[in-house]
Amino acid sequence: MWVESITLSNIKCFREEKIFFTRNSTTSKNVKPCSWITLLGENGVGKSTLLQALALLLAGPEAAKELLPRPTGWVSDSSKPGKLSAVLHQDEVDAGTFGKKQITKIFSYSYFVTGETPTTIKVGKDNKETYTEPALIEENSRFLSWLRTNAFASNTKGWFAVGYGAFRRLNRINQSTLPSLDSPKRSNNFRTQFDEDKPINSFEQWMVHLEFRIAKGDNEAIKKRDIGVKVIESLLPGDAKIAEVTTDGQIKFLVNGCKVPTIGLSDGYRSVIALAGDLIWRLMQAFPDLEDPTQASGVVLIDELDIHLHPYWQRQIAGWLQNIFPNLQFVIATHSPLIAAGGGEDALTLRLELVDGEVEVRQVENISAYDADYILRSPAFGLESTHSPATQNKIKRFYELDRNRYNLAEENQQEYDELRKFMQTAQPIGGPPEPGSLEARTKAFLEENLP
Repeated sequence: MWVESITLSNIKCFREEKIFFTRNSTTSKNVKPCSWITLLGENGVGKSTLLQALALLLAGPEAAKELLPRPTGWVSDSSKPGKLSAVLHQDEVDAGTFGKKQITKIFSYSYFVTGETPTTIKVGKDNKETYTEPALIEENSRFLSWLRTNAFASNTKGWFAVGYGAFRRLNRINQSTLPSLDSPKRSNNFRTQFDEDKPINSFEQWMVHLEFRIAKGDNEAIKKRDIGVKVIESLLPGDAKIAEVTTDGQIKFLVNGCKVPTIGLSDGYRSVIALAGDLIWRLMQAFPDLEDPTQASGVVLIDELDIHLHPYWQRQIAGWLQNIFPNLQFVIATHSPLIAAGGGEDALTLRLELVDGEVEVRQVENISAYDADYILRSPAFGLESTHSPATQNKIKRFYELDRNRYNLAEENQQEYDELRKFMQTAQPIGGPPEPGSLEARTKAFLEENLP
């Protein structure tokens, strides 16, 4: 499964916005998906709302109502309903065949969203209902009826989708008893997007559970454990790896030569382990017959992927995820230019902007070849400068004085001399080169050979 487009109408700051996740904006049977979509924009412009809207549509009607039983504040003009719509494509591994000819692979469907004002909605061919409070209502559709049974059922095969909120963390307590695994309830795939206090427990649960099954002679459990461990270790920096699962249920990692329990790891490690551990386990559940679940297709939503990650990790994480899961479609939000560039040449980068109180979504040119400083000052982020405000003011003042350097008043001459010294010493435009670097050697050559 993959998403071709989503439309938000009268939803929060989205008046009417249709967003395509494809190589072009033309709907056709031959359209190709973008596998990595990066959402950029300032705080409060609707990135999380867009990801939540995708989650509600991908979860299906029943799970959506569990995730958001009362969508208070979702409708911007409560005198009329809001609307969420999606176009999905079915993959070969996704269960079910639609229609007599069994050739339909593209499905469009919608939900209405009501606000506090009584609103009448057509829910059937000749049937209208009035809603007096916030609610999610599915639009009558033969596609949606079929999807409910074949795609959105908790025990279906394929039709994979999962979403992660900004606060991805493991439990803060050790497993003291053999845990029970969560039932494959579809709403659980998106829970952290709507409940920021919900920890992601599945990694610790399945690791301890599989170790127990292995001790009982379960060879299938060995296979699952090895797949899960390989995925997690592939997303950790350096030579960090899973060291052991102790008899009392502690999972220990080998980091910088020391064994550290998960509860003692840094937030960056815990965030990535929680994400990777949950994702691979849910893939194994959705594709039980697939020899290698990392090759499965589906949709993954991640809000603020950069949280807790060192710049080195931010620079690598997008490429790592795409290499490990080559057939998944990732839709991620970030404030990091390193992650934005890390999506690669084929990534679709979208910037959300507020214009006169309404969200506009604009495609950003390929930024994968640029450095972080340029990306921050490009239309992708739109910063005037990457300097601190104090340094920026000094640079601005220097150029103001420099334009009149031969006619400065005495009181301005001293200020100009100090700023000139600052510019020569600090070299704030680009900063001084690192000793021995290519930039340093080039600078030395130019100083030596040019007058």
